[in-house]
Amino acid sequence: MNRALPKLAMTLWLASLSLSAATPVLAAENLEANSVPSRVAAGATPSARASNSQTWYARSRVETEYGMIMTHYWSKGPMFRAETVVAGHPITTIVNGPRYYVYDSATADGAAIERNATAIEEDASRGRPFGRELQDLIDAGGEKINEGSLGEGAMGFEVYQLTNENGRRRVLVTRSDLQIPIKIETFVRETGTTGIMEYSSWQRGIQLEDSFFQPPNTIVFEKISYPQYTADYGRIPIGPAPVYYRHLLHGSQTEAR
Repeated sequence: MNRALPKLAMTLWLASLSLSAATPVLAAENLEANSVPSRVAAGATPSARASNSQTWYARSRVETEYGMIMTHYWSKGPMFRAETVVAGHPITTIVNGPRYYVYDSATADGAAIERNATAIEEDASRGRPFGRELQDLIDAGGEKINEGSLGEGAMGFEVYQLTNENGRRRVLVTRSDLQIPIKIETFVRETGTTGIMEYSSWQRGIQLEDSFFQPPNTIVFEKISYPQYTADYGRIPIGPAPVYYRHLLHGSQTEAR
């Protein structure tokens, strides 16, 4: 199977996603706890309304010394999908049930990795499967250091920070019950580099079919068990792109590889 993405492209992918600017566009009316767009609400059944209230979309832009990458994210309950382009290769990640899928649509090459049981168990209580930088930072010991407003009449924000021997990570979120992440800045002490990631275009309650979170049958997937993945990690290339959303593969309580 093809594992030939250029080394520079792989470095760019890892750097951008590991460190995870444009003024963020926040559709506040779609971020309220019970919001569903009117085109869905008009004829939707109660079950459809409940299902759509669990859907999210956002996009992120990452700038590092290696370049810029844009990623789109969707989720419906625990189901997750992310799309980006690396060196001309459209890379998609889908997490649904027992499998973590990553594939390259241009080469029809993919890996279907068995998820750890811990990650699957956490699906029921995790909430939104992406954009959880604030929760991760607080769990690691981060604290609120500042708050303010993006401008007159604009949505307020709060800033949280974690500093340790590895460097500094700062997360800016909306000052609301949902605490939507807007900007993440990471300083790596060892290399002296800073990565900036900005989220924008947040939407909640959009209509998404379950089939959107199913991998296509046009991709040839290499099926990999979880023990096989952990044994091979770091020794040989696995899949057409790295596993970045590691909490969805390993679970937050399991050592991530």
